[in-house]
Amino acid sequence: MVNRSGMLELTKQMKLITKMQGDPKSHLFELASEILQHPFQFPPIKKGSLNPEFLGIIPTRSCNGACIYCDFGVDKPYSGKMTYKTAAMATDWFVSLMEKHNRKSIDIHFFGGEPMMAFDVIEVVVHRARLLAAQKHMIPYFEISTNGIYSEKKARFLGSYFNKVVLSLDGTEDIQNFHRPLPDGEKSFENAIQTAHIISDSMAELCLRCCISHLNIERMEEITHWYCETFKPSVINYEVLCETPATLSKSLLPPDPYDFAINFIKSREIGKKHGVHVVYASDIGAQITNSSCPVGKDTAIFSPDGRISNCYLLPERWHYVGLDLDFGIIDKDGAIQINEQKIEAIRKVISSKPRCDRCICRWHCAGGCHVGNSYPGCSDNYDNFCIQTRIIVACSLLSALGMRQETELLLNDKESLRKLALNDSDLLPDFIPAKSIC
Repeated sequence: MVNRSGMLELTKQMKLITKMQGDPKSHLFELASEILQHPFQFPPIKKGSLNPEFLGIIPTRSCNGACIYCDFGVDKPYSGKMTYKTAAMATDWFVSLMEKHNRKSIDIHFFGGEPMMAFDVIEVVVHRARLLAAQKHMIPYFEISTNGIYSEKKARFLGSYFNKVVLSLDGTEDIQNFHRPLPDGEKSFENAIQTAHIISDSMAELCLRCCISHLNIERMEEITHWYCETFKPSVINYEVLCETPATLSKSLLPPDPYDFAINFIKSREIGKKHGVHVVYASDIGAQITNSSCPVGKDTAIFSPDGRISNCYLLPERWHYVGLDLDFGIIDKDGAIQINEQKIEAIRKVISSKPRCDRCICRWHCAGGCHVGNSYPGCSDNYDNFCIQTRIIVACSLLSALGMRQETELLLNDKESLRKLALNDSDLLPDFIPAKSIC
């Protein structure tokens, strides 16, 4: 971490070193030399034959919940439940593809709607994948995103067969029942809590996904304490409410991005004391990336109607922002057809995000959701998602440098937070090659 004079000295030394005129007496000579000797390695765009990071299965778009903020279209008439034949074909195809690429694991993730509404389809995929894995000496891995509203028996199935259960729970009883009611106003809290306890006591990893609105933003620390002490999850994943006509009709609003960032950092410290990872998806991760979602990663997500896509959101949402993320289908004869040209087109989606070009978060946030945040033609200006992400990342960098006191000072200085969040470029002066440092 350097101030402006330090930055100017660093850039000066980098310029001089390239002319063999650097000054070893400069405090920043060594750092400047290191930067030039080890230029940043940009994450590559995928090339060649399709190589998915995981297989996504959407057993059904139906759901037994009536969440206020749902935008997965569960109230619309879709193609119902995936057939056993489609589920089996998707599994066989994926295992064969992983074998072709000499991969040792079979990673399968389930999405919805509520995937457990088609529990029998999940059973087909899990048992078939386990059988194939045993035959081919591979390791099966199963993950599911779920609301936890089902029987104890089904919850125990997840605890026995799944590696990771991402359970949506938005806080204490009053918040959960308002955010995530059941149809006809029934309450979801008790059933979700029962499932959380079952998964917590099982061999599966429990990840609690919590959506933050203006109602629970000031209770994030309280919620974090409660989650850690009650369920002992491995991960608590905080996400921000996305505004929709449904949320507006209920006067449910997204949180202020500055308040979210501040409360997230405080919650993360609470999690550390309990040995629990409190995460925000666009924060600094273990690896750099040019996409923080399935788009651009060759992810193959099968819908109930046999379409194969790179995203689990509704197609009309892609189309609204000018994207087509379908690249294959199970045809009427039962064969899996993959369109290589569409795969190449989707891979290119992640390469052009002007708003991200001069942002310090570029290689881990990577613009967030390509449908909701960094779609083609989106504004170059930072939005609320960018603001909260930039603050969280700055605090993560300070934490990595052991500067806890500086982090606290920053979080208590709203004007400094605003300047940091809205700074239009994090690059060093333009005469330094952009590939050298970001």
